Amino acid sequence: MELPVYIDGKREGALTVERRGTVTAMTVQVRDVGRVVRLSVYGEKAGYLGIPEPAGGGMLRLEKQFTPMQMLQFPQRMEYAADRPLDRRAPAEKPAETPEKGGEKRHVLWMGGKPYFF
Repeated sequence: MELPVYIDGKREGALTVERRGTVTAMTVQVRDVGRVVRLSVYGEKAGYLGIPEPAGGGMLRLEKQFTPMQMLQFPQRMEYAADRPLDRRAPAEKPAETPEKGGEKRHVLWMGGKPYFF
């Protein structure tokens, strides 16, 4: 299985997860962003993966093997790896503009998700 790897919110590489006998091997290949990157795997929870090391050619690489007991720290359904969780919330709505009356701003009262001006 191959998953995206995000650094600073941008896709910078890939995480390959494969079973090798009783262990699970995870290999990360990402672009070198010029700083130390601590990667975790995210899904319904987060599991710490490690710090990739320089692999030459402007790339970083991390290869680890985990036992079935160690795999309990990772999410059942892995979605991506990243240096921090992605913000997947919908963009916040801009606050309603307060209409002006006679050059003065009016007061706004929010009720039921709707603005009422007075």
